[in-house]
Amino acid sequence: MLKKTIPILIILIYLTGFLLSFPYIFNNFFGVEKWESIRNIFEYGIMFSSFLIFNAFLFKNRYTSIIAVILCLFLGLNFLISVSCYFIYHSGFNVGMAISILESNVNEAISMSYMFILPGFLFLIFMGLLIYSINYLKDTVTFNFRYGFIALLWLIMPFTFFLKHRYVSNKGGGKMIKSVYYHLSDFNTALKIQEDISMIKKNVPVFSIKQIQPGIENVILIIGESERKQNMSLYGYSKKTTPYTDLEAENMMIYDRAVSPAGITNLSVPLILSSIHPDEFRYRYDKLSYNIVNLANQAGYNSFWISTQASAKGITAIASMAKNKKWVSGYDEAIIPELKNVIQKRDHKFVVFHIMGSHPNPCNRLPDNWKSENMDCYDNSIKYTDYVMKDIFSTLKNTNSIVIYASDHGLKIQGDKLLHIDSKESTQVPFFVWYGDKIPAAYRITGRDPKLIQTTYIYPLLMKYMGLEVPQHYKNEENKYLNLNMKSIDYEKLTD
Repeated sequence: MLKKTIPILIILIYLTGFLLSFPYIFNNFFGVEKWESIRNIFEYGIMFSSFLIFNAFLFKNRYTSIIAVILCLFLGLNFLISVSCYFIYHSGFNVGMAISILESNVNEAISMSYMFILPGFLFLIFMGLLIYSINYLKDTVTFNFRYGFIALLWLIMPFTFFLKHRYVSNKGGGKMIKSVYYHLSDFNTALKIQEDISMIKKNVPVFSIKQIQPGIENVILIIGESERKQNMSLYGYSKKTTPYTDLEAENMMIYDRAVSPAGITNLSVPLILSSIHPDEFRYRYDKLSYNIVNLANQAGYNSFWISTQASAKGITAIASMAKNKKWVSGYDEAIIPELKNVIQKRDHKFVVFHIMGSHPNPCNRLPDNWKSENMDCYDNSIKYTDYVMKDIFSTLKNTNSIVIYASDHGLKIQGDKLLHIDSKESTQVPFFVWYGDKIPAAYRITGRDPKLIQTTYIYPLLMKYMGLEVPQHYKNEENKYLNLNMKSIDYEKLTD
């Protein structure tokens, strides 16, 4: 009886590791998206069961059993990553962590080895039960059509998910192809990002810049996520979702009709932070090296990139140019201690904070005491971002600092869903500049700007606050929009 229960136990342990890496699936199990969570758990359970039977067949032969052990070892490493992130970082795994693993060296690994004692012990238990289960099943399963089909499901299902993702349903342009090795896609993305980083690093430009006045000591850029200005009381929303920012309105320049240059993060943020034109994005990716981080470095600023978001193609390539970079685990308020440490340094600093904000599902971006349901949860995510902004304003109040805040893009509401699609509604974003008390008068321009303005204007605006001569004309004047098909169109051609 005990022998028969061990294969069931290893399936449950595998699914536990999976849920540790994707905690939102477990959280949604008790919310409105419970059927989506059940489907995910069922699909991964089927794939892992198929994996066991596939390797049981391989175990029937002494030579193919070597292949089975190798496949199991990789799966064990996959499990080790899951439990390590949970016990060490209290979070799921992401692409940023994958890059850290790929870039770590022997000395760094040795210095952190004591942290992996418990995960290592769990890895050995997992491997022991896995091999035991496969060895038990080899005497149970027989070569026939039914077992043969089941044994191949772990290979067939990822291919099926890929076809569905590509030709049937792609939620917002993201990429998640399910596989029994669920961390493989993170490492695959990390490798591609490293290639981008290498290409862009080889092409660090020399900017033709002219210093015309002393720059501001602390130039802070905060990139919000999926925040609709339509849901902010700062822009007239009926609910008081931005109470702390509202109080600072007289100390800000607020852009009332700001729009994003694209509808998803991986397109909009590189367009905002670099001088690459939407017309060039598909063909001149190397021009991402002409970015504000490289420019700040050349202008004599100490550059920082601090993020609560996972890494992504293009964005991480730009982030890698910062002299100091850090991916922080936890909710967005985790950036406050980082900010306090940075501003203690006695030099001119350019700091980018890339926060989670209202990233779908917004409920997952909130501490437990902030959570709600449906659109209330989205409004709460905006209120939580405002709560973080309050601490930022308080920290920088008596300093020579400027804060530029803008969301990467908005979202379109359809029924009870928040969608990443190409529309004017989903491009309307918050965009404002806040001033510390010690800002020179020449820089302090407050009020509200009613003109339509694209957030690519942030690039020359940052140049201005660094005391540099800004270009007479810039791409924001053209209001070109890069749609999800990677085609550049006039903003006015977007549907409402």
